[in-house]
Amino acid sequence: MNETQRKLIRATEQLLCEAGLARVTTRKIAQAAGISEGALYHHFRDKAELLDAVVQDKLVNFQEVLESLPLLVGQNTVSENLERMLERAYQTQIQIVPFISLPFADQELMIRSREILKEREACPANKIAALTAYLRAEQRLERLAADIDTEAAAKLLLASTFHAATLDLFFAPDVTPEHVRLQIKATVQVVMKGLQPRATANALPNRM
Repeated sequence: MNETQRKLIRATEQLLCEAGLARVTTRKIAQAAGISEGALYHHFRDKAELLDAVVQDKLVNFQEVLESLPLLVGQNTVSENLERMLERAYQTQIQIVPFISLPFADQELMIRSREILKEREACPANKIAALTAYLRAEQRLERLAADIDTEAAAKLLLASTFHAATLDLFFAPDVTPEHVRLQIKATVQVVMKGLQPRATANALPNRM
């Protein structure tokens, strides 16, 4: 990514936050970036590509975390690894929610955004697959139960951060990092322990 593209991405993000989707045009974005509208189209075909670039720019750090998961297999505890990964996921989600929600208000933008994602072969399934692969690797090391559905677990974990980030952004924008950490820790504990009751000594049949 060159400096002009970075300027355009920053300008797009700022204008979308200040004015909203309907009032932001490629001409205004180009002016804010200090370049001509014609130069803008040399780097991005339309507003949808600019919006996608804003989101992708914010996803970089989380993508790095996903790519590092294979290095964590067998290291620390599974819970610790998942908590750290989900904290980064939450931080990323709370940044991108305002932008990934925009296409829902514009059918043309929605269609174009889907086209861009298909062109790049980018979708949430890729992130789910990366976490699933990590869980399966830990499963092979017997650090996770052999009978769990790792893909379902990955979906639940990632969905929990999206849900939490969306609600916090709307209802609790001043939420503290400690609150987020404890919330994620509780989620991981529930997934790790499962929801079914465990057998206790009192529940065992009397064999005397």
